[in-house]
Amino acid sequence: MNNNELGIKMDNLDQAAMLLLSMGEQGAAQVMAHLDRNDVQHLSHKMARLSSITQHEADAVLGRFFKRYQEQSGIARASRSYLQKTLDLALGDRVAKGLIDGIYGDEIKILVKRLEWVDPQLLAREITNEHSQLQAVLLGLLPPESAAQVLEGLPASGQDEVLVRIAQLGDLDREVVDELRQLVERCMLMAMEKSHTQISGVRQVADILNRFNGDREQLMEMLKLHDKQLASNVADNMFDFIILGRQKQDTLQEIMAAVPSDVLALALKGIDSELKTTLLSALPKRMSSAIETQVEAIGTVPLSQAVAARKEVMEIAKQMADEGLIELQLFEEQVVE
Repeated sequence: MNNNELGIKMDNLDQAAMLLLSMGEQGAAQVMAHLDRNDVQHLSHKMARLSSITQHEADAVLGRFFKRYQEQSGIARASRSYLQKTLDLALGDRVAKGLIDGIYGDEIKILVKRLEWVDPQLLAREITNEHSQLQAVLLGLLPPESAAQVLEGLPASGQDEVLVRIAQLGDLDREVVDELRQLVERCMLMAMEKSHTQISGVRQVADILNRFNGDREQLMEMLKLHDKQLASNVADNMFDFIILGRQKQDTLQEIMAAVPSDVLALALKGIDSELKTTLLSALPKRMSSAIETQVEAIGTVPLSQAVAARKEVMEIAKQMADEGLIELQLFEEQVVE
């Protein structure tokens, strides 16, 4: 990192002089005791004449010093509290805190960002036996949506304790960061061993087929020729809300009658207008009008709530199919003229 990257105009000797001045008399004396005569003379001269140092330059010089210190592994064994106290003496509390956050903050963000690719349920299983404090640190650093899904996968008896610990989180010491790194590595390794990508791939094929405008049934038959089990897994994943638009009128009437009105109204929020019309047409006219009014009255809702309601509708439909009450069609019935 050169001085231009730092945005400062000080040469290396100026920066060294500023560092020694920031250390105080005793610290500077201990450092200078290890320098040769010429270095001491040059630094002493610079220290005597150094002036007009801006706050930006001071932050940049000290940041560069501690970054290099970190790269040389010395900082890897220094706790955050130790560095905080050291920099407090040199810079003052507020400036020191900003510098410390810069040293640790980016590292932690990059570390935890890797976990956004790991299935939340798998992640929950992996950290179930970890201490609740480490669980809290991990969830506290994840995006709220991901953290909520992981929390749901943890034992209910300890969920409240994890939330309390998240609320009480403060600065993280180096030791905690090291534990977190080890945990992330284990979770990433576990994710690869479980081949979660394959499961996501099956779901992706199901979603593609559900939205494919060509002959879905023929494509499914071709998949069966390649791999019967794969085709079966894809079919299981095709029970998506969108397939309700392909059902016979009497089947759709049975499903709509079994779904609670509040769930149905929430499920209809934000869906394709054509599908919405098809579903409402399966209801008696008065009930259809009441549901439409209810949909409008709900107002804006989080997408996650609407998706959850659609999932509940499909669970009801699938249960009815399993019990033989209705016959669900994954594909439109072929017609002839």
